[in-house]
Order: sequence, then structure tokens, then C-alpha cells
Amino acid sequence: MLRTISAVALAAYGLLAVASALTPNVPWRDELLRQLEPHPARRFGHVLVCAAGLGLLMLAFGVARGNRRAADTAVVMLCVVALLNAVKGLDYEESVMALALAWGLRSQRRAFNRGADVRRGLVPGMIALTAIVSAYAISVGLELFTGHSARFGDAFVGGFHALVNGQWLFTSTEPSSIALDVLVGLGLLAAGAWIVELLGPGRSIDGHSADDHARAAEIVSRCGDDSLAPFALRQDKAYFFAAGGLVAYRVLHGTAVVSGDPIVPAGREPEVLAEFADHAHRQGWNVALTGVAERHLHAYRNLGFRSLHIGNEAWVDPRDFSLEGRRIRKVRQSLHRAERQGWTFEVCRGAELTRTQIAGLEAVERGWRSSRHRLYGFAMTLGHLWRGPEDGTDLYVLAHNGDTELRAFLRFVRFDRGLSLDVMRRLDEKPNGLIESMVALALRHAGQEGLEEVSLNFAGFAHLMAAGAALTRGQRLLRWALARLHGRFQLERLTQFNEKFQPQWRPRFLVYRGRIALPMAGWRVLQAEAYVPGPRHRPQPSSWQPPSKPAQAVHRWS
Repeated sequence: MLRTISAVALAAYGLLAVASALTPNVPWRDELLRQLEPHPARRFGHVLVCAAGLGLLMLAFGVARGNRRAADTAVVMLCVVALLNAVKGLDYEESVMALALAWGLRSQRRAFNRGADVRRGLVPGMIALTAIVSAYAISVGLELFTGHSARFGDAFVGGFHALVNGQWLFTSTEPSSIALDVLVGLGLLAAGAWIVELLGPGRSIDGHSADDHARAAEIVSRCGDDSLAPFALRQDKAYFFAAGGLVAYRVLHGTAVVSGDPIVPAGREPEVLAEFADHAHRQGWNVALTGVAERHLHAYRNLGFRSLHIGNEAWVDPRDFSLEGRRIRKVRQSLHRAERQGWTFEVCRGAELTRTQIAGLEAVERGWRSSRHRLYGFAMTLGHLWRGPEDGTDLYVLAHNGDTELRAFLRFVRFDRGLSLDVMRRLDEKPNGLIESMVALALRHAGQEGLEEVSLNFAGFAHLMAAGAALTRGQRLLRWALARLHGRFQLERLTQFNEKFQPQWRPRFLVYRGRIALPMAGWRVLQAEAYVPGPRHRPQPSSWQPPSKPAQAVHRWS
């Protein structure tokens, strides 16, 4: 409420300043000022107050969001405006109002902590200051060289009057006038850029260092009990470490998109999320979490977050999986058909891969990616073939055609209770059902090892697309929109694929701050997942890079 009141008051004063600058002075005050200061100074004061009023209107948006830099700048600008109001027309009432508003903002400075840790805007601010000083220097120099002023003191005063009078502006082809035009234009552009930088969020460089990757891998191994935990080691994610755990995220145009829940010791998820939200607030970022599990939603809501059910994750208990029975017959038939056509399959761990198998995997990966301009996924895929020492726990299903050539493979990454499907690659359109056969073999192998869970695919908005689902008016509208985008998002196709394995469904949620933030949070998540174009990837100079070979294989062959 305090921020809203302050922002409204600041915007109202900005409008008052603009209106005052555009109207004539009170006659008796103007007559008194004529005896104290030259006419150009009064006119220039009107110009500056008008510009300051517009600047205060821009700063009001930042104050409404609790931006520390916007509030601090508004305090300084209000003090300057108070002085300018006296210069332009002895408007002492407006000066008192400006000083009172500045005092109010300064006394409540602690309430404006958004972006408090960000230090930006130095370069455009320096450019604006340099342009103004250079223009003044040229104006003073012209006073001396043209003989208008014989002494330095007179030149300083005359140069100021000539500059603020502005009669040279875009009216002369003299080199000096053109130089002044360029400098003034540059100063105005730089000042605008400075305000934009001032109100903008902190920048983030994608990715993480090799040391942070090793630290994150250890935390995932120790605390990663969720099927999304292994995907925190994706190359383009940054890390926030706290309480013996981490938050994996990427910042897109001022929104920190977090993949899944914080990976922390059990029960500390809300605590770490609160710390990260505070860190993001000081950087001026909004926060959105995608793929969040239902078990933590109540605690997140207590922190002021909201949630939206965005789909279901299919998972299977491999200990109960079997290829026998009528319900699984289509998958069983697909496996038998592939075997009759000469296809052979291997199931192995990453630590067991041979040189020949690794070469085949890389060839399939290159061939598969060559026909795709964009790789989808963020919260539930790693985005690269190798990771590091953790590669050894991955499970691979390899499919060879009748010529014993590797033409398809699956990779499952390991988490505490089981496996998560990460990569599905194939180069041949036939036989039909090849991927289903490979998933079935992975489930059977995981069951033999006694694993509790194998996570398959995430079906976005499956609960909305299901036939006969009881929906609210808003959900029906969303379903109508999704039905026209199903080709891009493959909603129905993923659901039908998962249903073949008789899975259980785990709801996943989008967590965000406030109703107003929902559209932008959803858009940023779509950008992170690469379903819609997003900002260019900007890795830090020393960011961790995926190895070219599996770490275990390199060690074994060296």
C-alpha cells in the first residue's frame, strides 16, 4: 500500500510539474524575477521542470514496484525540481511539495528494496554528463574566440546564457552549431538510456562455472529425490546455493524461471525458496517456478505465491510392470514386430558404454539434430549428451537395425528413487512402435534392479485436454486456445504415448507471484522451454561446458 500511495503521489506531482512548466508565471512573481535573473534562465527553468516532471512520471512506475534505485533517484530529482521551481517562477508552494515528497520517500527507503543490489547505469550517465559538459565547454570557447566576452568570468556566464537560450539549435550549418546539436542530442539519448537502465532489473549471464557444476552435482546426488532433480545440471542454468541445497534457474528479461522445486535437504524447500525470492527481489527480478510438485504448494502459498496446474507427469512403478496381458498388447506387438524385422536391442549403463557405442550415439545425435532448428525443453531435459562423472549412472537403451547399425537410443538419467527419461532419438520412421518397445525394455530392466519409479514424459495440460473433463469457464477458454496450438505443443500425442504404459499421473504446477504476473510468467516459461522465441543465450566467459566424451569412458580408456 505504501508503494502504491508513493507512486500515485509521485505521478501526480510529475503531472503538476509538467502543467506548471507549460503555463505562464504569476505576473508579480515574474516581475520580481526580472530583477534577479535573465530571461533565458527563467525560460530554461521551465524546460528543465517539464523534463523533470516527465522523468518523475517514469520513475513512478519503478516506485510502484518497490525499486530502490527509482526511489533514490526520485528523491534527488524532487530536490532539484524544488530548486528549479524557485528559479523559473518563485513557485514556493510546488517547491515545498517536492521537498515534502522527497522527505517521505527518503524516510521510507527500506520499503523500496527491489533491485537494491543492482549497480547499473554508470555508462549512459557518464555519457550524458560528458555531453553536457562538452557542450558547455564549446559554448564558453565560442564566447572567447568570437570576442563576445573578453574575460573568462564573462565567458562562463555568456556561454551558459548562449547554451540555455538555444537559438543555435538546428538553425545553423556552422561546425560549432552542428557540434552543439550532436552533443545535446547525445546527452538526451544517454539520459533516456540512463533512466531505462535505472529502472531495469539486474542482468544475468546464463550458465554456471565448472566449480558450481561439481557442487550442484553433489547436491543433486545427495538431495535429488524428485524426478526433475537431475535436469538441474543443464548447461544454461545458473545456481543459487543456500541451506545445503540449490535453486536452478535462468533469467529471461527480468524473470527468473526456476526449474522444479529447490533441491535441498528434506523440508527446507520453502526456506530456500524464500531466500531465493528475496535475492531475486534485490536484483529486480520476478520469479516463476515451472514443474513444481504438489507436496510443497501449501508452503509456497504461505510465502505469497500462487499456483496453476499446468499438466501431469507420467510415471511407472517398474516393479509392477509386465509385458503380459491385454492392456499392454500393443507395446508387446510392437516389440515382436521390430525383432522380426531384424532389430536388436541393448540395455546398459553409461559406465559400460564402449567406444563403438559412443560413436554410434554421437552419430545418431548429430543426425537427429541436423533436421531441427530448435531443441525444446528446459525443466525436464538436459539439452546435451554428456554431463560428467554422473554419466556413469545413466541407463541407455540402444536399437540396431538389421545391418547392426545404431539408429535409435533412449537415455534415462538417475535420481534418488529411480530414472527419468531424458533423450529419445531415432533416425528411421519405421518400424512403428520402436520407441515404445525401447521404453518397455527400460521399464523391465528397472524393475529387475528394484527401482521404485521411472518418469516418462510431461503431458502439458493433459487434465484439460482429457475427454469429459469437468472444466470451469476459464479452463474451457484455455482448452479452446490449446486445441489450436496442439500441433506445436504435441499435447494429445504425448498423453496417448504415455497411456500405453498404464502410468500413474503426478500433477505439476506453475508457481508465480500474483494474478497480474501470471501472463508474463507463463510467457517466460514458454521462452525457456523454447516453444516461442526467447532472448539470445549469453553464456558467461568461463561457463561450464559439457564434455565431448563420457567421463567414465575417458578415464577407462586413458
